[in-house]
Amino acid sequence: MNRLSIKMALSVVTTAADDPYDWRFRRVKDFGFKSHLLTQMRQQFPDAVLRDLDRSFIDEAIIPTYSRAIEVGRPTLELVRTKLLGVRIGYERLILPQKSDGKPGWCISLVEGRFFISPVRDAKTDITDDNIIQLLIEGQTTKEIAEALHLSPRTIEHRIDKLKSRFEAKNLVHLVAKLVASQVGRKEKESS
Repeated sequence: MNRLSIKMALSVVTTAADDPYDWRFRRVKDFGFKSHLLTQMRQQFPDAVLRDLDRSFIDEAIIPTYSRAIEVGRPTLELVRTKLLGVRIGYERLILPQKSDGKPGWCISLVEGRFFISPVRDAKTDITDDNIIQLLIEGQTTKEIAEALHLSPRTIEHRIDKLKSRFEAKNLVHLVAKLVASQVGRKEKESS
């Protein structure tokens, strides 16, 4: 567990029931990444029976893949791109079904998350910078970011200054505008 990065989450889906909507989702270790969007998603997707969760997400991103992993009886690795609560998300997921002679009673899922708003290409940022960028785009203040990341406000200010320099931004508003604009332009290219 302590080898998992803050971008990783571990969960178990109990798959013993015949009806996939009766399968149960349970978090073992959640993402360590700080984000208000992620907090909202956690609230919308508590540990629960699948039928009690967002049906479109369950039908698109959960049941087909877990069913396939159960059918083949071996690990499945995939890149998931979907929309959840109106936000485009992407993550890599490894599903490990229980080793059994019959139908597996559970599957372990290891997920490595990506950004809700993808990181800027060629930015050469580390995980702390990525966290800061995400929270800036969400409208958080320096103090709020410092609290969320358990760092001092001064450390956040220094990192923001480096980001402004790296992105040739005149001030914080200009930096956020450039970050958001780079995401909009990138999404338009990806959908073309």
